[in-house]
Amino acid sequence: MTSLSTASGRGFIATVRCDLDLFAHHESTTVTMGFAVRMILLTQGFQFVLARRIQDALARIPIVGRPLRRIWWWWTCRSFGAEIAIGCTVSPGLYIPHPYGIVIGVCTLGENVAILQNVTIGSRHSHSPGHARIGRDAYLSAGSAIIGAISIGEGAMIGANAVVLRDVPNGAVAVGVPARIVAAS
Repeated sequence: MTSLSTASGRGFIATVRCDLDLFAHHESTTVTMGFAVRMILLTQGFQFVLARRIQDALARIPIVGRPLRRIWWWWTCRSFGAEIAIGCTVSPGLYIPHPYGIVIGVCTLGENVAILQNVTIGSRHSHSPGHARIGRDAYLSAGSAIIGAISIGEGAMIGANAVVLRDVPNGAVAVGVPARIVAAS
């Protein structure tokens, strides 16, 4: 039997539970059966995150997993009008309340990352080396863009419509075009 563990080594159910916990935290509530059902059936943001978790699980099925993953990825992109690249590493605890216009290229997303609508994470050009790293507990506000092989520190906050072209330290707040650091904890 194939293990349905994620890139972080946690199982599928444990990873989805981390996602549910983060959604509950942002709604100032706890995870109950009713909450989980509402998230799965009625909340597009959670559905988008769950679709990614299913995609990761499909990839672990021998022989047919990778083609199934590609089909599922295509269907998810078409259904939600948003994309998380197949090569993106997504840690447990992903919060995307409004999955519209999001384009996340190959990068690494740490645990408990919040991403709002119209966020872009990508490279400067097609032959750029490396990829972005988004730290644990980072918050990417609506319309922000992370461009290049840069690091967003743990607990950092990126302001709405900011264009980040340089590393952002842990706990810092970056705003503007191009983004500049306005506060750090």
